[in-house]
Amino acid sequence: MSEIGPIGPVGGLPEIMPKDGSSRAAGASPSFGQALKDAIASVDHLQRDSEAAQSSFARGEEVDLHDVLIRIEEAEVAFKTMMEVRNKLVDAYKEIMRMGV
Repeated sequence: MSEIGPIGPVGGLPEIMPKDGSSRAAGASPSFGQALKDAIASVDHLQRDSEAAQSSFARGEEVDLHDVLIRIEEAEVAFKTMMEVRNKLVDAYKEIMRMGV
């Protein structure tokens, strides 16, 4: 019986560390705005990959249907997650605005 390998990373989620191999200064973290921009860019990239795979399949190119469906699902899950985060941020903002000082 063969061993089962580890599960790979989940695609579509923004990375905490930069992909270029550089490291941030100790204790330094990205600004909230930059983290939000990176997350939106990641979701946009997944959406574009999904659309490209769908277009290739529709044109009749040699594309595996399974890969097309996986890309569609990854993009959908990433978009739904982004929308839930947005909803939580809006709710938090509204709650802060209701607070009395």
